[in-house]
Amino acid sequence: MRIFWLPFLLALGVNIMLDFFIYRQLKKSSLPAACHLNKLHLVLAAVAHIAIIITLLMPLSNNDTSNATFVNSMKVIWYYFMFYVSKLVWAIIHALALPCWWPEWIKKGLKVLALIVALIVMGVMLQGVRSTPYTYKVTQATIKSEHLPKAFNGYRIAHFSDLHLGTYNDDTTFVSSCVQAINQLKPDLIVFTGDLVSRTTSEAEPFKGVLSQLNASDGVLSILGNHDYDDYTTMTEEQRKKDHDALCKLQADCGWILLNNASTTLHRDGDSILVVGTENYSMKHTPNYSRLDSTMGVATHDVFTILLQHNPQMWRKEVIGGMYPVDLTLSGHTHALQMVIHLFGKTYSPAQHIYHEWGGLYTEGQQHLYVNTGIGMVGIPARISVKPEITLITLKVKE
Repeated sequence: MRIFWLPFLLALGVNIMLDFFIYRQLKKSSLPAACHLNKLHLVLAAVAHIAIIITLLMPLSNNDTSNATFVNSMKVIWYYFMFYVSKLVWAIIHALALPCWWPEWIKKGLKVLALIVALIVMGVMLQGVRSTPYTYKVTQATIKSEHLPKAFNGYRIAHFSDLHLGTYNDDTTFVSSCVQAINQLKPDLIVFTGDLVSRTTSEAEPFKGVLSQLNASDGVLSILGNHDYDDYTTMTEEQRKKDHDALCKLQADCGWILLNNASTTLHRDGDSILVVGTENYSMKHTPNYSRLDSTMGVATHDVFTILLQHNPQMWRKEVIGGMYPVDLTLSGHTHALQMVIHLFGKTYSPAQHIYHEWGGLYTEGQQHLYVNTGIGMVGIPARISVKPEITLITLKVKE
C-alpha cells in the first residue's frame, strides 16, 4: 500500500491541534467529571496516534505480509479516521458557541448540538464498518431492446462484481449468503465482472468450495478486474505470472468460464445472443489489458451482444455511439467509492467526481450500461450507505 506521507503528516498535525483544542475546552468546563474526561481523552488520543503511526510504518506492500495483517491495518486506519472526523465535527460546532456575545441559552444549545452531531457521525461511520458491508441488497433492472431475439424475452442474468475476497480473510459466512441469494434468484446466467481478489490468489483459496456452488442453466461467466493481475504487489514478473495463472485456474476449478478477451454464444430455441468478455480497461496507473478491437471482431449488428468489462469508463470512451454493436455492457469497479449520501431527495457519491457512470443503469440511444457497486471492499474497510449489491437483470423484447 502506497502511503502519501505529506498529506498524512499534515493531517496528523491538524489532529494534534484538534486534541489540544478539546483539552483546553475540557479544562475550562465546569462539569464535575471534566477533569477525568480530559485525562481519558488524552490517553485515547495518545493511543490513537501511536497506533496509526505503527500501522503506517508496517510493510503493508510486502508480499510476505499476511492478508489478515493487511485487513486489520486498514481497520486501524478507518477507526483513527472515524475518531478524528467525529472530533472535528464536534470542534467546529462547539467553536460556534465561543463568541461572548451569544446568549447563554444559544451557547448551551450549540454545545449540545455539537455532541449530538458528532455522535451521529461516529455512529454512521461505525455502522459502515460493522454492519452495512455484511448486509447485501438485490437490485432489479429491466433492459428492453428491439434487437433482442424473442426466445430470450424474459431472460434473467444475475450480475455481481468486486468480491475482493481478502476483505473476509478466510471467513466464508457472508460470501456463502451471497451465493445462496444469487442461486435463489434462479437466473438463466450468472456473470461476475472482475476483482475476485485485492492482492493475490491466496485470498480466494478458502472460497473455492463456496463459489463452486453458483448455479445457472447457462453457467457462470467471468472476467478479470484491475486487482486480478497482481499489479498491486511487489512480486517479480515471474511470480506475478504464476499467481495470475493460479487465479485463472481457480475460476476454472469453480466451474466458471473466464472470458479473457474472448466470447461465447448462448442459444435458446434456435435464437442466440453473444457475450463478449474483455480484460481490464485502464486509462492510467495500471496497464490496459483490454483488446476490444480484436475481441469484438466476432460481433455483428444482427446479434444481440452483451459486453462484460470491469471498468465502466470503457463504455463512454469506446463503446457508445455505434462504435461497436454492443447492446448491453455490464461493469463494476467503482464501488460507488463505498460512500453514498442521501439528502433532501438527492443522491451524492464522491464516485461521481471520478466516473461519469458510477452505479446503476445508464442508457444512450439503444445502448445500455449497468454498473454494479460490488460486494467486497478495497482500501477503507467500510461501506457508508452502500450495501453489497447483487443485480438481477431481465431482458425484454421492446415492442
